[in-house]
Amino acid sequence: MKKMKLMTKVYTKKTETFSLLKRNIENDVKDLDVKISSIVFGDDGFVSLTLEGEDELAAYNYLGSLYGKNTDLGELKDGDTIKGYICSSGKVGFGVFVDIGIKEPYSVDALLPLFSLREQLVDGKAIPVRKIIKMFGLIDNFPIEITMQKVSIGLKKIEAQLSQKQVETFKEWKEEGLDKLLIFGAYKEEIVSALTKTNHSKDIISIDNLGWMENVITCKFNTNAKGLIPSIGKILYKARFEIFSPSFIRKTLKEIK
Repeated sequence: MKKMKLMTKVYTKKTETFSLLKRNIENDVKDLDVKISSIVFGDDGFVSLTLEGEDELAAYNYLGSLYGKNTDLGELKDGDTIKGYICSSGKVGFGVFVDIGIKEPYSVDALLPLFSLREQLVDGKAIPVRKIIKMFGLIDNFPIEITMQKVSIGLKKIEAQLSQKQVETFKEWKEEGLDKLLIFGAYKEEIVSALTKTNHSKDIISIDNLGWMENVITCKFNTNAKGLIPSIGKILYKARFEIFSPSFIRKTLKEIK
């Protein structure tokens, strides 16, 4: 028997959410000799599993690669790259915190310091953290990959930076030059349905998963992501929306010397 906490969040504890996630995970490991004997939605929003069977270790590693898995503070070391979710976005001026699932025996989030965000995202320019959050859509529940820089077990502090892969993703989005609409708290199928009902399917190129209930819509050239929100927001009223606009990023970087 092997237990694990997935770094994937759920936004509702409805029966259909439970059933859908369980079915998805079972499908992921259908070729392995393993059974999911329990699945629990924690108060922190993360999902915990118990795996049983001859291939439980293989399933543990594979699911961890798909969804990410939490690591105990004592097991973390400098250089580790893991997945997490942005939390407490914009509440402090010295950086952004990332929830990496460490809750026991005490809760510890990883800090992305302002100097690191400036260096990795805005060419080292002296841009306030709240402006960087706005530029890149770094709101709460954004699934993000980070690399540990300073893990202090004694001080219960973790300092990290965006992983190289995450930086490259933002770079590609920026260079692509197309507006993107981030939607957190809705399934891809729900988004597709909302776009169809509002006749906005013609305005987008793709819908891509960032996490299980976090998606990004890439808009067609000359389609403003903000313009989609009033229509589909009425249908996806429980979801949270944020915009990634390359033109806004370019404008902001140009304005600040």
